[in-house]
Amino acid sequence: MRVKKYIVDSMSDALQQIRTDLGKDAIILNTKPIKTGGFLGMFRKKKIEVIAAIDPNESKKTEQAKNIPMSPAPLGSSSVQPVPIPKKEEESTVAFSNVLQTVALQTEPAQRVPKEETQNGSVSKELEEMRGMLWKLMMADDKNTSLPEAFIPLRKRLQSQGIEEDVLASLFERMLKELSPEEIQDSKKVMQKAKKVMITMLQEASEKHGSLQTDISLVTFIGPTGVGKTTTLAKLAAESTLARQKKVGMITSDTYRIAAVEQLKTYANILNVPLKIVYSAEDLVPTLERLTGCDMIFMDTAGRNYRNKEYVEEINRLLRSPLPNETFLVLSITAKQEDLEAIIESFKDVRIDKVIFTKTDETRTYGSIFNLVIKYKLALSYITTGQNVPDDIETANPEKVAELILGEVRG
Repeated sequence: MRVKKYIVDSMSDALQQIRTDLGKDAIILNTKPIKTGGFLGMFRKKKIEVIAAIDPNESKKTEQAKNIPMSPAPLGSSSVQPVPIPKKEEESTVAFSNVLQTVALQTEPAQRVPKEETQNGSVSKELEEMRGMLWKLMMADDKNTSLPEAFIPLRKRLQSQGIEEDVLASLFERMLKELSPEEIQDSKKVMQKAKKVMITMLQEASEKHGSLQTDISLVTFIGPTGVGKTTTLAKLAAESTLARQKKVGMITSDTYRIAAVEQLKTYANILNVPLKIVYSAEDLVPTLERLTGCDMIFMDTAGRNYRNKEYVEEINRLLRSPLPNETFLVLSITAKQEDLEAIIESFKDVRIDKVIFTKTDETRTYGSIFNLVIKYKLALSYITTGQNVPDDIETANPEKVAELILGEVRG
């Protein structure tokens, strides 16, 4: 068997190269997203790695069977044939659409198949792999010809919102499993199902979604520079003071940014709450002792370069508090997806309890929220919608995020 690996921008490019190099009887063994190039770990480009193969001995068998329609293997069978590379794009789109609907609608999920019928789960695993391969091929079809017609407006909407293709494929696969053949052709039913499945996926990503806990003594805000940590802190501190009747104190360790202390001091004076400054992690415990009369203490941290390891280590030292505490990572939704992922990766060694997305009033694209929560299993907490303190902040539950991305969906 001749095996060859391709690094391509899209599955369409891969199919063309495989047909040219290996012929129409080649099969795809595996596909996966990768990142290549870049400098010092930055500016890397997203690619797809595709492994394909051709067995000369199987060419005659394939030629004889080319007119036999593809269908999913029965649950009792022990193997699933690899997917042939089609001769023409027109032929492939119809086949993929038919097979995907058949596999998704007629094959039970792996957990529902009895062990004795799966030969220790091997058949279910093969079926899942086949579904995944077919979905990747179908989602690579930029012309949408392999999608049910009712899915096309939804796909365009989600792509315009910045939903990544692998996340989109997972969403559509789950939808297709749950929709009946009649519902698949109903645009309204498809949109309603999309909202329900998106909410479910967000709920499954984390069990910690929710607002600030009332029994927490110390609340810390971390994140890169310019995302609105100080303003967000002031909003939640004001809400705790005015609505919850808590006695609040403030701490800032942001002594690097010009006028950072003055900004928080202004908020502290308006709310009539104490403000303390810590210049190092060693100052934190004595400062907390000076605020023992407070029910809740809100701590602002410096928004320095998140790629700086020393800064991340300093954050970790500040988070070593003896008090019950909660840490919020603050991210701006206006940042690029790649930058947001880089920020989260930089803070991977820091305990993050929940995430706050700011500046949602400055964009109409909210797909990054869905991508990041699904990929990194983040717990949603708040979104901010402006600069007004304390008004412009809302709880970011899964239903709210789905509505932002899809728009108003009834039913």
